[in-house]
Amino acid sequence: MTSSQEQVTVVVPYYNERENLPYLLQQLADQTHPPHEVILVDSGGSDGSSQLIDEWIATQKPRIRFSNLHASTTTPGGSKSAGVKASQGNLFGFMDCGLSFPKDWLERQVATLRRDDVDWVSGVCLTKGTTLVDKAAIAHTYGFMTARPVIPGSVVRRRVFDRIGLFKDLRAGYDAEWARASERSGLKREINRDVVIEYRGVNFAQGLGGVFLKSLRYARPSVGRDDTLVPYVYVLASLIGVVAVILTLVGALPLALLPIGASLYLLARFVIAARKSSCFSFFLRSPLRILVLLFVGVVMDLGKSCGFAAGINARFLFRRALIR
Repeated sequence: MTSSQEQVTVVVPYYNERENLPYLLQQLADQTHPPHEVILVDSGGSDGSSQLIDEWIATQKPRIRFSNLHASTTTPGGSKSAGVKASQGNLFGFMDCGLSFPKDWLERQVATLRRDDVDWVSGVCLTKGTTLVDKAAIAHTYGFMTARPVIPGSVVRRRVFDRIGLFKDLRAGYDAEWARASERSGLKREINRDVVIEYRGVNFAQGLGGVFLKSLRYARPSVGRDDTLVPYVYVLASLIGVVAVILTLVGALPLALLPIGASLYLLARFVIAARKSSCFSFFLRSPLRILVLLFVGVVMDLGKSCGFAAGINARFLFRRALIR
């Protein structure tokens, strides 16, 4: 019998996840430490995911209580927070769609909380990628074949939210920002590397178009956040690059500086991917893989720069124009 102190509310945001939901729901239903309840939060999708969840609950009649929450949220951070607010539980587990995770995920995390008396415990996500573009994209972001701590797979005591608040209503960066707030507050987090989750398919994006659009979408909302100067650094670096090219073309700067600057930029991208990835030798085995790695980094930075510029316009310039 599970004590009330160990009953876990699992919160899962979803957005157009119709293909992944049946697998996810069954994984949650098969947990060796059954959650007290599972709250699935609709993030505003349009592919019939919500109806699929309702039908699955009605036909499968799981012994666990599943609920389908419509909270008018549109971001993963906002949806996770809506799920927390909808429950009176003391422990919260978090999972995302499109992930594969062990049957004893909750059992291991709850046991770690109890044994080590920590405030929250996370597992790790192993990023592998599918296509070469996908592998290159995760090399620049998460790290290729790298197991990193993440919010999905975590179990958190309610007192953590009472201390530092809920996740911010953001598409990207809300998890790292919240984890930093936890660390600053002196809360105890443990990383349980025995709990490994993986993407079932694409990790970042399948093709170059997806890399650009995802980088743009994730970068735009980060403008105006108090905890990072990254948006402004990217925009400033882009402006410096554009000005340098223009000055070179009009003869104000030596033409030889252009390839030198490009080489230094590509070298920096290469080093960043190498430092983040646990199996970087995969790219070194082929000149084509190295070229794709570097080109994906360029596309990613273009997407980020456009996203940050759009965010600055939406947050500051457009708002100022409306005031006038």
